[in-house]
Amino acid sequence: MALPKLDTPTFKLKVPSTGKTVSYRPFLVKEEKILLMARESKKTNEVIETLKKLVSACVDDVDPNKLTTYDLEYIFMMLRSKSVGEELEIGIKCEECGEMVPVSINIEEDIQITKTEMDSKIQLTSTVGVILRHPTVEIVSGLNTEDPMEVLMGCMESIFDDTTVHNLQEYSKKEIKDFVDALSIKEVQKIQDYFEAMPKLTCDVKFTCPACGHENTVRVEGLSNFF
Repeated sequence: MALPKLDTPTFKLKVPSTGKTVSYRPFLVKEEKILLMARESKKTNEVIETLKKLVSACVDDVDPNKLTTYDLEYIFMMLRSKSVGEELEIGIKCEECGEMVPVSINIEEDIQITKTEMDSKIQLTSTVGVILRHPTVEIVSGLNTEDPMEVLMGCMESIFDDTTVHNLQEYSKKEIKDFVDALSIKEVQKIQDYFEAMPKLTCDVKFTCPACGHENTVRVEGLSNFF
């Protein structure tokens, strides 16, 4: 006689970058084992590959490679909420004394995707500019994600001047690198402003430090702080 099969509930979420509604299920024991291995890794690409596997297994009608990095992070947090529980304890340093304080947050109520709209067309000089895109999982996979210039080059769609728009798919990596290497610090900063304004996971936390009594208000950003 076959053993009984357990029913797995399904839920819905909206993909932040597109607004598309998709169905998902909690991850199971076999998938949690993969996640535990990722937590032990300090390599960004290994963590991304693990999250891709979880999304492929648990979310319907989504190609993880086409998701933006913040889509992937948000979907993982929703999976974590339904799989492990909505409450998550994180450690935050007191602004006053530096004491690491454990703080409990509610994933679905407290964690949000902040959005700051910024034009993807960046005018670098009076005649030359670039058109950028938010980094997708496909772009960052295989890149040296610790090198911001690598990510920058991967997110450049085209370079334009007064007369021509240069589609960068038609140029070699070396040609693109030569262009980037010739940028001034101020021009690079204009591009960095675009990435700094990119949507991200955030949580505004208020807590009282038990060591010094300081009332803290801290914004926590990025998946690594919630992982």
